[in-house]
Amino acid sequence: MPEGKIVHSTSDTYGNILVVDYPRYRTLSFDSIYEQSGFYLEKPYALVHEYTRIMMLVLGFMEPRHTTLLGLGGGSLLRSLHHYLSDCDFHVVELRPKVYEIARDYFDIPDDERVWVSIEDAELQMKSSKDASTDIIFADMYDAYHMSPMQGQKQFVQECFRTLSKNGWSVINYHRLPDPNSPFFDCLIDFFSTIMVCSGEYGNHILFACKSPSVDYEGAPVKLKKMEKILNETFMPLFKRIEHITV
Repeated sequence: MPEGKIVHSTSDTYGNILVVDYPRYRTLSFDSIYEQSGFYLEKPYALVHEYTRIMMLVLGFMEPRHTTLLGLGGGSLLRSLHHYLSDCDFHVVELRPKVYEIARDYFDIPDDERVWVSIEDAELQMKSSKDASTDIIFADMYDAYHMSPMQGQKQFVQECFRTLSKNGWSVINYHRLPDPNSPFFDCLIDFFSTIMVCSGEYGNHILFACKSPSVDYEGAPVKLKKMEKILNETFMPLFKRIEHITV
């Protein structure tokens, strides 16, 4: 890839934040070699990274009316979800005010009555959320080098279960999947009836956990093929990689 041009640089108490432009492509980076988010300037709804496309597979199983996103980054997931789900409201929880400002100013995130952004610690926000108040929780909370410990804690599982609607889903991005024999996984199995995982080619593992045991796996391809046409993306090969974890 040709050398990029830094178009914006700032910092906060958590570190540096860089916006880097390449031909037709813009990235967000948190003081590291890793991209936090990518954005095709000519295709704003495209999902640059494979793991975000995998997270979108949950839409094969349900049509949410309310979705919660824990962690904003450059807003890739929010842009695509907002474009595809015309009747859905979104609550975005972002810890760092400057990340939100950059996503708004440089990454064209949607700004309308369907999007509500909270600048707050996700753990505190989850505790204050009402019971059964959202249909999907997307968790993608990372700093420059590490995942937020919250995504691997039993309390997080319990708060997700409480906050989700009766057929709701948690969708969590892991660089390393939690140990199936860990207390975290035991808690996940205790609370959620359906658990699946889809591993990407670049090290990400997306965990899908549903409160309901009744998941329309056979009907999912119809919805995903519709999503492929609207977003001009490929989802079916990823869908075929989903593995069920027996509860």
